[in-house]
Amino acid sequence: MKKLATVGFFLGLSSLLGCAAEFDPGSRVNSFRVLGQQMDLPFAKPGETVNISSLSYDPSGRSVTWAWGACVNPEASTVEGCMNKIATDAATSGSPAILAQGAELSNFSYTVPTSALDSLPEGAKATAMVGILSIACPGDLSIEQDSNSLPFSCKETGTGRVFALDEYVVGLKRIQVRGTDRNQNPQIEQVSFDGAEWPEAEVKQVIACDTDNNDYKPCADDTKHKIGARPTAASVESGRTEFGVDFTEQVIIEYYATEGVFENEIKIAAEPETGWAARKAASGKDLTLWMVVHDDRGGATWAERHVHVQ
Repeated sequence: MKKLATVGFFLGLSSLLGCAAEFDPGSRVNSFRVLGQQMDLPFAKPGETVNISSLSYDPSGRSVTWAWGACVNPEASTVEGCMNKIATDAATSGSPAILAQGAELSNFSYTVPTSALDSLPEGAKATAMVGILSIACPGDLSIEQDSNSLPFSCKETGTGRVFALDEYVVGLKRIQVRGTDRNQNPQIEQVSFDGAEWPEAEVKQVIACDTDNNDYKPCADDTKHKIGARPTAASVESGRTEFGVDFTEQVIIEYYATEGVFENEIKIAAEPETGWAARKAASGKDLTLWMVVHDDRGGATWAERHVHVQ
């Protein structure tokens, strides 16, 4: 049985910025992953219901069991901090530690308590938040509640093998609780392939690079392609918060694929295009590419496209 306190990783901007040649880059999705989560109200008022959706992928096509919990104004806005608050609330008030659990339950809805702001002193209202904790297990997930922790076990269906930490995903999405402030999710204006519009239903035909290295540069020019997910201009919001703080959002695009190499795995909204090439190992395969757009105030959206490697 594992405890959430032992989990030291976060769902969010998880792409690796660089890696040695013998390791797969973080942009290559060849194991179970949760690539993003979106809330329809990243900033919510007390009493409002927030709907959360998840983008996940499992190359093995296994059924994924999800569990969801929530922590209101935890002392630390981390996985451990949220877990500790959930466990404390469950022990002291009898509230359920897990609010929803089930197979393929990748979406979740949560209503912000009406007291989420009023329970804080005036000087702390700018930090009011609800953490939405998710556990995604591509197998059998069991959870038990006790007075000190929230233990769980993620096991392989059929064999009962306990999964290692990198075989399932524990994530935290933060709802910012505000009286008037809002944040709109970024929107994708265009997905492009070699400078032209790339419709969602169009499967691009490509040829593979002649190596299986994790380096984009040596690939021949006819195997390299420019792809991009361009956010709308309105996606980069700016203004003044209800607490009198000026802000301008930072918006990035994370690129993922089931195979291949990217020139850059992360790009900024002002320069969204990146290079991509299929590796030799992808010859004859159908591949999926994802573009996940984030702003730095909790907003997210994504697009998915497909290619066939000849």
